[in-house]
Amino acid sequence: MNILQQGGVMMWPLLVLSVAALAVILERFVVFTTSRFPSPSTLDGLLETFRTQGRDAAALKGAETAPAFGAFFQACFSESGNGREAAIQSAGDDILFRFNARLDFLSTAAATAPLMGLLGTVLGMINAFSRLSSSGDVDITVLAGGIWQALLTTAAGLCIAIPAVLAHRWFCREYDKIAHAMQHTARLAAIRDTAS
Repeated sequence: MNILQQGGVMMWPLLVLSVAALAVILERFVVFTTSRFPSPSTLDGLLETFRTQGRDAAALKGAETAPAFGAFFQACFSESGNGREAAIQSAGDDILFRFNARLDFLSTAAATAPLMGLLGTVLGMINAFSRLSSSGDVDITVLAGGIWQALLTTAAGLCIAIPAVLAHRWFCREYDKIAHAMQHTARLAAIRDTAS
């Protein structure tokens, strides 16, 4: 509490931003770690089920294996024609949209936090120099104390930005891996469908 008061007015927006960023990081972490796309060996099993037991069994097994991707597997293993490509695209887009939710906020928080901290530092420096000029006495301890307090907001901004950038990059990488795996699976399903 003391550091928040010493850092000045910009420490409060930074506190709100840090809480929101932490909440998004935790929520996205749970989503990405609990909704994994099936592994290649599991996909091989799904395609084998498609070949031996038919479309419905493969779609059901896909939905049971990875519930978050149920609509995608349903579309992949549906009858060819009748807009199957569009159904796969639509299901894939819906799933990717859910995974991409709130990543823009995390990116914005990572970019904005250092700027907010810098603004707090500038305001603190203005305040320190204003006090120094109004006192009429050049006391280096007053100036040093003002600068020390002003730099608290820069440190706070960087403490928010660094984990937000790291988390955002990791989530984006997981998102890309999911998108690639879905495209690969759709191609394999189409090839198996053509071969059968």
